[in-house]
Amino acid sequence: MFVRYACRLLAPLLAVATLGCAPSYLLGVQPAQPDTLFVSGEPAAEAAVDSVALRLNFLGYEPEYLVFNAEYYNDSRRPVDIMPTAFAYAPLREAEVVPPTQRIRHGERVPAAVAAATQHLPWPGLPPAPLAALDPEPQIVQLQDGASHEARKASRTDWVGIALFAVALGTDIASSTRRRPETYDQAQTRAVIHNAAWAYQAVSTANRARHAATAEALAQRAQVLSEYALRRVVLQPGQRVRGYVYLPRFDHADGLQILAPVGQRQVALSFVQSHRRR
Repeated sequence: MFVRYACRLLAPLLAVATLGCAPSYLLGVQPAQPDTLFVSGEPAAEAAVDSVALRLNFLGYEPEYLVFNAEYYNDSRRPVDIMPTAFAYAPLREAEVVPPTQRIRHGERVPAAVAAATQHLPWPGLPPAPLAALDPEPQIVQLQDGASHEARKASRTDWVGIALFAVALGTDIASSTRRRPETYDQAQTRAVIHNAAWAYQAVSTANRARHAATAEALAQRAQVLSEYALRRVVLQPGQRVRGYVYLPRFDHADGLQILAPVGQRQVALSFVQSHRRR
């Protein structure tokens, strides 16, 4: 009986210890072709349709997005409409079933299924449809509106705090002008009002600082998207444009088949997502 009870108590601790010992992996993305060209030192994939060329290279991971750099060159004799929202990708896998756990050496590259098994992570199914790229235009507007809203909250007058300090000041004036000495209960009441005013002021100051920090973060994100994201543009003959494309992350994949708009068509560019043990 005691052994069974002890095992029940130790089971959660053993589970936590097992998770704590699980390996971690570095994710990376690169073109699937063995021989690729390089853009700014990074391997890139390219495609050309109807004299419109695209070079696409991976930049890095954000908490929610895979960030790619897309560069278009219009070598045709007609204007071309560049649509960042036409980007999408289908995650691919080497194995659909999570294998039994196995020992992975440091620096070893493994399929996504093996990484999930050794980390004891849930194994989600593949998305039923390609994952569409972020549309930067409504996102920029939403971020700017959010920054303005948070900035207003950070700068608005705190009438409750002013009222509390007015009451506290009133108790001080009443205490100093009272003819009779202040009683213990009156002193305690005045102290409670003062403490409440200062406590509210501390909370209010922290909230205002939080709203100000949130406003700054949202504004910075909006500025980054405005300056660097690939946005819809009509590319005239001989012109070149580049910008970032944001695709939703799907870490449980071994490959990315990116559907990219080139000219009047959508072409497939293959990338590999690696899982390398730290």
